[in-house]
Amino acid sequence: MALQGALHICTSPARWEKSDWLMAGAVGGVTAGSAALDADVRRIMQRNQGTANGLAEAARIYGEQWIAIGVTAGLYGAGTVFRDSWLRETAVLTGTALIVSSAATAIIKRVVGRARPYLNAGNGTFTLFSFDDDYNSFPSGHTVAAFSLSAVLASRIDHPVATIVLYGAACLTGLSRMYTDEHWFSDVVFGGLFASAIGRSLVLWHEGRQADQQSFRIIPTPNRICVIYTF
Repeated sequence: MALQGALHICTSPARWEKSDWLMAGAVGGVTAGSAALDADVRRIMQRNQGTANGLAEAARIYGEQWIAIGVTAGLYGAGTVFRDSWLRETAVLTGTALIVSSAATAIIKRVVGRARPYLNAGNGTFTLFSFDDDYNSFPSGHTVAAFSLSAVLASRIDHPVATIVLYGAACLTGLSRMYTDEHWFSDVVFGGLFASAIGRSLVLWHEGRQADQQSFRIIPTPNRICVIYTF
């Protein structure tokens, strides 16, 4: 399932319809618009340095990849012990979202080569195809990891409280990266939108696949009624 899901996400642009392209354009537009606020948001964060160091550190940890890996392993382990297919499927979807989004993020970072805020070079400084971490600002990797985890879990749990808590935690991760002057506002905005789209798309694909593969059909005949279960 993991390989199929990864292939589905990676090849999805070839199947996009007009609405999908409009959505992609909207993400680009929102990212560009948020870039206009980069300097202002950075000034606000710098004015508040030292007021929330502990919270920022805790929020950053939620965006560490090892946290997402640990959650994925924990879910799969619990699903195996308790023979719960929902937990195992959720674990696979979470792991797949993390792998796909992280791989794409690593490529984008190095291709774009955006200077990090602490260099004081401005949000429009780019060194294309850079492997220098000082020029790997766009997008925020911690934000991508946090939103990948939250998007899948929120979609699978499908409860308002869980959605608020999970996306709230991911937003705090993004804020922590700006607070420590590691990322611009637009780095975080794009990372959140990008990872959320991947996570939600994976869950929708999985649920659609299940609907296609599993179904009950009741077929009346002159002498009997047949119940057919397709899986």
